[in-house]
Amino acid sequence: MRTTMSMNQRGTRATRATRAGRATRYSVVALAASAALLLAACGSSGGTVSSSSPTSAPAASTTAPSSATGQTGKPIAMTADSKLGRLLVDSNGMTVYTLMNNGKPVPCEGQCLTFWPPLLVPAGQTNATGTGVADLSAAMTNAGRQVEYKGAPLYRYSMDNAPGDTNGDGINAFGGIWHVVKLGGSTSTSSPSAAVPATTPSTTSAGGYGY
Repeated sequence: MRTTMSMNQRGTRATRATRAGRATRYSVVALAASAALLLAACGSSGGTVSSSSPTSAPAASTTAPSSATGQTGKPIAMTADSKLGRLLVDSNGMTVYTLMNNGKPVPCEGQCLTFWPPLLVPAGQTNATGTGVADLSAAMTNAGRQVEYKGAPLYRYSMDNAPGDTNGDGINAFGGIWHVVKLGGSTSTSSPSAAVPATTPSTTSAGGYGY
């Protein structure tokens, strides 16, 4: 009887061992399968190459930068014939003047500018240019870049109404004598006139003065 029980126990133990071995083998197989799937997934994701083309860089502009406007620009002064000879005038044909005292330029300031507006270089232009005229330059003033002839600032006269008028020539006012600019000579030779009247110039006389 003891022998029978011993044989039964041995059979039970063998069965259990067989089952345990099978379970172990199943676990190993499952782990191997999982590892294979994981490696396959990693390999697939790592080897994938994007088929989209990279965004192209914007084409470089071939347009040259624009140059500064009007450094020389249109003529500001020119010559014209008048009853006093060949004179320097502005681009509209209006006579220009200098204010001189003992052969030296006198600055026109304050109320003086009401009657004698300065000849200025247009905005955006740096050089004083002329047609048939040399010795022009420009100097910065409170009113802007003023045109000069041989170093003397140039002005118009508010009582000149039309090209060819020379009403300001010879006037003694504002610290000097006003002269037209004769080509071939720095000033006129006319006798001084009476001082400029202390009245506000009419608005119709300045029609050709603005730039």
